[in-house]
Amino acid sequence: MSDTFERNYERLRTRWPELAERLGAVEPSEALVVEPSKQPGYLTGAVAVSDGAGGARRITLASRHRPSDEARRFAEQADVTDRAAVVCMGVGLGHHVRELAKRLAGKSLLVVYEPDTALLRSVLETIDADWLGAPHVELMCDEPDVSTITRRLETYAPQIAQGVQVLTHAPTRQMHGERMNVFADRFTQFVAYCRTNVATSMVIALQTCRNYANNLGRYAAGASLNELKDAAAGRPAVLVAAGPSLARNIHLLEDPQLRQRVVIIAAQTALKPLLARGIKPHFVTALDYHPISQRFYDGLPELPDVTLVAEPKVNSAVVDHYPGPVRFCRAGFIDTLLGELGKPMDALPAGSTVAHLSLYLAQYLGCDPIVLTGQDLGFTDGLYYMPGTAIHEVWSAELNPFNSLEMLEWQRIARHKAHLRKLDDVNGRPIYTDEQMLTYLRQFERDFGNAAQTIIDATEGGLPKAHTTRMALSEALAAHAGELCEPLPTPPRRLDHERLRLVSLHLQRRVDEVRQLMQTSRQTLPILREMVEQQRDLHRMGKLFKKLEANKRRVAELNEAFGLVNELNQIGAFNRLRADRAIQVNDELDDYARQKAQLERDTANVKWLIEACELVLEMFGESAARLEVLADEHEPPMGAVA
Repeated sequence: MSDTFERNYERLRTRWPELAERLGAVEPSEALVVEPSKQPGYLTGAVAVSDGAGGARRITLASRHRPSDEARRFAEQADVTDRAAVVCMGVGLGHHVRELAKRLAGKSLLVVYEPDTALLRSVLETIDADWLGAPHVELMCDEPDVSTITRRLETYAPQIAQGVQVLTHAPTRQMHGERMNVFADRFTQFVAYCRTNVATSMVIALQTCRNYANNLGRYAAGASLNELKDAAAGRPAVLVAAGPSLARNIHLLEDPQLRQRVVIIAAQTALKPLLARGIKPHFVTALDYHPISQRFYDGLPELPDVTLVAEPKVNSAVVDHYPGPVRFCRAGFIDTLLGELGKPMDALPAGSTVAHLSLYLAQYLGCDPIVLTGQDLGFTDGLYYMPGTAIHEVWSAELNPFNSLEMLEWQRIARHKAHLRKLDDVNGRPIYTDEQMLTYLRQFERDFGNAAQTIIDATEGGLPKAHTTRMALSEALAAHAGELCEPLPTPPRRLDHERLRLVSLHLQRRVDEVRQLMQTSRQTLPILREMVEQQRDLHRMGKLFKKLEANKRRVAELNEAFGLVNELNQIGAFNRLRADRAIQVNDELDDYARQKAQLERDTANVKWLIEACELVLEMFGESAARLEVLADEHEPPMGAVA
């Protein structure tokens, strides 16, 4: 092992230990020949590859005459103004990657993909790749699947959502064009996932925060998740979603003794079809922010032994109408809102759907294995849901001999035809899915890849899922539904009246803090505007900076209220991120122009903050009214101990 590789290996080990281990074990490529170029201090090299006719041809990886000039020209293609992420397809000898890393430093993310691990090992044996240590560089090799790409790069979603540019190293394309096409397709799916998540976060931030505020009383004075930690350790779990294929196997869950042998966790969409068959799950999961989710619970009987486990961002109509016990998992927004009134509560990972929440709940319970059924993630047999779901009840008034449920299902699918994709299902047959469900699949595959439990895909339909064992549901139940188990704990339905009273008083203090924050922000706007006008008057600017600093100190004293308001201000935060980057990458700005751009950015941000304060005050007013109603509903009977 060369000294050069030792240095490169240490950089790899620090950033990507798994990749370092893989590269450390691979044999260097014997096809690479490296030699000095005609430019002092730079190497060139070539790889011998088959010409397809029994002979060989040489592909040169870098210019033999001026490799640094070639690398610089390659890097100059990067659009640092409009793209916050650049993908470099192919490492070659690394000269162009080094130039790209220098050009993008502090401006854009650089994702480097090399399809040939053995060749990369040879290059790292020979050339000092200092770019491996750059914090804005991510290196990927071989043929990573979408779940691996997601796991590695998900933290960069805000940058990726701002725009991606792909630059291709031509010699690598000649050698590994097909592999590069596969990576490009998978990376495109990941970009769609990032854009969907970022856009969704911005669009629903207002409703999510409103739901948090409206669930404040039940969250603070009701049951938490904590009692369920490892309560079903080693016990199998069956996660039931409402995909079309559930109709094939739902009868297998009808055995009344099955509930004592496995933990059944239903997504809210599957609850009514299960109850219609006499199947009572132990848990039903909910997180949807929209009030239409209430339809999944309309007309339900009392369910004293079916616990609703909800993320606190769920629409309050769901928990208001659920006829059984409710448990919440932790939410940072509400904990910040409660301050010293907060209580220890465990959190579950943030999931895109109730099916993801079901998975995280099963893991929290300690269940192993975890069996999936009804999780199609595609339109099996041209259907969206299995028969008997709440949407079919809504459509029932539209049914006639010329308008069947199947037609209405297909119409719903076809409305999104621009986002449809045709893939192969678990049986190798063509199936339609859409970008949204592919986004859900990527998150599942990331979670399955990280899971310590055995994940069994017993859906028997829909899309295949990486990192799972495929099995028929009947086989999975026969293999894992073992001995009778102890009942799982059920929480009380009555809320703590004294805590409701304390939370109500505390909420009023938060209202006062948000009002102070809004007043300070309004006082800041004229200061910022005057600073733009008086930029070159240093004496006046000094006085304005003192006023601005005084306001900043007041905001710092309202740190918790400021954090709550910014949870709502997702669009403003995203716009500030873009504005920061636009200033950062503009090398043509002089000091005054840069300062003016920063002041204009700050002015826009303060305006967003004021609007967010107004909305938070409106939400807290609604929450205060709900707290009063809950306190009346849960007041202890006369003479009872609260």
